[in-house]
Amino acid sequence: MEKRLFLSFALLLVITLTACNNNDTGTKDMSQQEENSSGAKSGEYAEIGSGANIVKFPEALEKGIVFATYDRGDIHENIYVNSREAIEAVQNGEELPSGTVITLEGFRDGELEHYLVMEKRTGWGSQYSPEERTGEWEFQAFTPDREVMEDGIGGRAIGQCYTCHANQLRDDYLNSMDQMKEFDLGEISQSKNSSSETPIAAIPTEQWNVSEISAHMKDSKDVNKEESHLIDDEEKAIKIQDVLLKMYLQQYKS
Repeated sequence: MEKRLFLSFALLLVITLTACNNNDTGTKDMSQQEENSSGAKSGEYAEIGSGANIVKFPEALEKGIVFATYDRGDIHENIYVNSREAIEAVQNGEELPSGTVITLEGFRDGELEHYLVMEKRTGWGSQYSPEERTGEWEFQAFTPDREVMEDGIGGRAIGQCYTCHANQLRDDYLNSMDQMKEFDLGEISQSKNSSSETPIAAIPTEQWNVSEISAHMKDSKDVNKEESHLIDDEEKAIKIQDVLLKMYLQQYKS
C-alpha cells in the first residue's frame, strides 16, 4: 500500500514539473512573439533602400542579354539580364532565380546618363516591412563611370525604385516581364561572348588604314597626312569601334 502511494506521488510530481516546464516555454514563446510584434509596431524595420549598398555593378555587363529597349522622346534605355537561365525560367512559367541581375542603361540625347541595377538574392529584403519590401530584390543607381550615384536619379532617393516596382508583385516586381516572356532566345548566337559577333564589330576593317591626326574633327581639316602616323592593329581596332559606336548612338539624337 505504501509502495503504491509512493509511486502515485512520484508520478504526480513528474506531471507537475513537466507542466511547469511547458508553461515556461510557452511563456517565452509568447514573450518573443510580443517582442517581435512590438518591434514591428514601433518601426524597427530597416529604412526602405538601406540595403542598396550590397548591390554591386554587374561584372561583364556587355555579356548580358538586352531583352528590351525603350525610346521616349530624347530618352533611350537598354534593359539587360545577366543570364539566359533567367529568361528560360520566365518562359517556363517559373520565378526568376536567385542571382538574377537586371540592368537599365539610360541615355539622354545619345549620351549615357546612368545605370539602374536590381539584383535578386535569397533572403534579401527581409529587413523591410511586409508592406514595403519588393520580394528579394535590392536596387542601386550608378553613374556613367559605374560608381554609386549617391543622390539617386535626379536627386530622388533610391527608395523610389521600390515604390516604382511594388505594384508588379504578379510579375516578380519586374516592369519588363512581358518583354522577357516574348524574347526570342534563338536570336542569341552560341558564342555571344565573342565581341566579333556584335553588329558593329562584324564590319570588316582589316584593310582600313587609320592615322592618328586629331581628337577633334574641326582640327583635322588642314592636317598634313605625311605628319600623321599609322597606328598598330590593336589601337586601330579600338578607335574604329569607338567611331562606329558613336555613329550608332547618333541615331537616337535624330
